[in-house]
Amino acid sequence: MKAGDIIKFWRLEFKLTQKQLAEMIGSTQQSISRWENNQNIPSILDCVKLSRALKISLDEMFADLDTE
Repeated sequence: MKAGDIIKFWRLEFKLTQKQLAEMIGSTQQSISRWENNQNIPSILDCVKLSRALKISLDEMFADLDTE
């Protein structure tokens, strides 16, 4: 899976809208949308904010990340 697919999976798993997730991490709905559509990738700081907001580790969050 790509990073955007993983972010969308976890957002839906926690039953959040893009706007709700964006507010939780101090970002915008547009940024979340771009990440989920693999148009952009989140910075490491944004990844940390995501994992903290969802209360899951980065390892768990991105366990299925394609590295190729």
